[in-house]
Amino acid sequence: MRPIFFVVLSALMLLFSGCIQTEKPAVVVNKEATEVWQADGILGEGEYSHKMLLHSPARQGYSGGDLEVSWKNDADSLYLGLNGSTDGWLAIGFEPFEWMKDADMILGYLENGKAMVLDEYCTGNYGPHTKDTMLGGTNDILESGASQMNGRTVIELKRKLSTGDRFDKAFRPGQAISIIWALSDKGDASLKHNVAYGEGIMALTDGNKTAEPAAVAIKLTSREEDGVVFIWEEEKMARDLYASLFRKNNLTIFRNLTESERSHMDQAKAIVDRYGISIPENEAPGRFENESLQMIYDQLLAKGLSSDQEAMTAAAIFEEISIIDLERELAASQTEDIRVVYQGLLAGSRKHLRSYVSEMHDMGIKYSPRYLDQGEFERSVKSG
Repeated sequence: MRPIFFVVLSALMLLFSGCIQTEKPAVVVNKEATEVWQADGILGEGEYSHKMLLHSPARQGYSGGDLEVSWKNDADSLYLGLNGSTDGWLAIGFEPFEWMKDADMILGYLENGKAMVLDEYCTGNYGPHTKDTMLGGTNDILESGASQMNGRTVIELKRKLSTGDRFDKAFRPGQAISIIWALSDKGDASLKHNVAYGEGIMALTDGNKTAEPAAVAIKLTSREEDGVVFIWEEEKMARDLYASLFRKNNLTIFRNLTESERSHMDQAKAIVDRYGISIPENEAPGRFENESLQMIYDQLLAKGLSSDQEAMTAAAIFEEISIIDLERELAASQTEDIRVVYQGLLAGSRKHLRSYVSEMHDMGIKYSPRYLDQGEFERSVKSG
C-alpha cells in the first residue's frame, strides 16, 4: 500500500490549483515505583513510576508557570501527584471533547491548611466546571492530601480507573490519556486560572508492569524508526503551519493549537530520545527533510495565507492527513510505548479537527472531508 502522504500530495496539487512565545519542552521520566504511596502532599522520589514536567510561557493574561505531573497505576486505581508553581489552585482535566468541554476535572487547593480536592466535570468549551455531585454524579476521590511551600502547591489523590460515574472518564491499563491543566494564583476555586495552562499526554502502565524504558531490551525495526521520525516531523509541520497562520490572521485558535502541537512534538521526541533515533538536525520553522511533507506544508501555507476561511480549511485538511498517517503508523508498530504515544497523538488530532470544524461552523462555513471517508470523519468530529 502506498503511504498516505504520496496520495495526499497528488490530491493537494489538484486541490490547490484552482506572536507566539517559545515554550520549554516537556520533560518525561519513567522508572519503577519503589515506595508505598501515601496521600500526604509529599512526592517521594520512588513513589510514582512516571513524572512529566509541563511548562507554559507568559502570555496575555497569564504570568506563566509549570506543573509537574506524577502518576502510577495498577489494574484498578490511578495514583496522582500534582506539583504546580502557584499558591492558589491547580487543576487537571482528562479527555476533553473540545477545549475544556466534557473534561473530567480534578481541582485542588489548600484552605486553612486543609486539602480541598474536588471531583468536577466541565460542561462548556471554556467552563464552567462543576462538582460531579451537583450534576447528579458522585465524589470518587478515594484519598487525597496537599501541601504548600515556597510558592508551590502539591496535591495527591487516588481514584479508581473506572468509577462507574458518568461524569468520570473510564481508564484502562496501557491507555494514553489526553490531559489539560491550569494554574491560578487564587485560592478561590470559582475564579478563572491566570497563571498558566496547557495540555499533554499521560500514558498509563499496562497492568502491573513497571514503567522502565523499553529501549534497553527492545530494538525497533527500521520501519518503526522511520515512522517515529516521520511522525515527529509531521508534528513539527503542524506547529510551524499554525504559528505562521497565527502571525497572518491573529486568530486565537492558531495560537492555542500551536502550543498544543509543541506538546505533541515533545511526546514524539520522548520516543526519539528513548530509542536513540536520529532526527533531522535542521529545526528551522517551515523546513523539513521529508520532501513530501515540505511540499504539503508549502501548499497548505499558501492556501491558508489567502484568507481566514482558507486558513481554517487548510488546518482541518492537515488534521485529516495527520489522522490517516497516525493510523498507518499504529498499524505498523508492535512496540507498546510507541503505540501509546501514537494513540495519544491520534486523540489529539481528532480533537483538533473537531475544534477547526466547530470554529468554521460558528463562522458559517460548512466543511466537508477531503481525505477521511465520511463515516470516519463523522466519528472523529462527533465523538470524544
